[in-house]
Amino acid sequence: MAEDTKPTDLTQLTASEWLMRISDDYNATFRGNMKDGVVEAGAALVPINQSLPEVAVAGSLDPNGRKEASLSVGSDALRYSRQYEDGGDGSGGPRTVDTFEGGMGPVRGFYQKSSQPGNQDLRATAFGGQLNMGPVSLYANRNQYSQDFVNPLYKKYFVNPRTDNKTDQIGANLRVPVGSGTLTGGVGRQYQTNQSPQNINQASRPTAQSPNVTNYNLMYKGKVGPGQLNVGGNLTDVRGVGMEPSVRGSYDYPNPFGLGGNFSATGSLVKPIAGNTAAEAMLRYKLKF
Repeated sequence: MAEDTKPTDLTQLTASEWLMRISDDYNATFRGNMKDGVVEAGAALVPINQSLPEVAVAGSLDPNGRKEASLSVGSDALRYSRQYEDGGDGSGGPRTVDTFEGGMGPVRGFYQKSSQPGNQDLRATAFGGQLNMGPVSLYANRNQYSQDFVNPLYKKYFVNPRTDNKTDQIGANLRVPVGSGTLTGGVGRQYQTNQSPQNINQASRPTAQSPNVTNYNLMYKGKVGPGQLNVGGNLTDVRGVGMEPSVRGSYDYPNPFGLGGNFSATGSLVKPIAGNTAAEAMLRYKLKF
């Protein structure tokens, strides 16, 4: 006689039966704390098999009325989370943030959206991705926010009362072993545009394009002689405005005189786009008694 393979109706299980059913795949954790009037609590279902999703919830409340809560469901491959926070009076009201993130192999990405209606209807969106190829990683992301900018008394004179800002970033990073240390570097470019409110006498929204900014950096960290060397440089190029180079470095030598302690030498040089060049150097020896 064939066995009855009818699936179990989970809605008919008691709490204890449900917990016993998931105990083979998950570990349940609970936490709670109260200190200085701040109440915190949380719970999580942590999978024994890492291919299964994790579920976690948490929340807190302090005497000043600040409230926070969070929910997270998923794994490294794909995770969804929601955060809620309300800072009380004067904070702009409740704010929620929804995030999707994950990846497979060398590719990772995220998408995030937040809103805060009480803060001049603030809305923000961010998304991006990263591709890792051995010592090189490529990335690209975008951040956008929009907010009511016009006093409600004067909105009738505007076709669009909002201000919108968009920032795009693309770049590449490098990390390779060199000798007894590691050489890291990168190049990135930023593009930014801003749209202002459009009044009824304007044919289109005023749009401003900020100068593109390109940033280059290079750093080496590793053992040189008896000590540790950290040295690097950075160059920021603001199109049509100018360039700002900087270099910095440090050398740490532990127990140089056989008495314990640590000797260090640090230095930096910055030439800002506007202003005078600034340089700093310091020798230091620390010894505990």
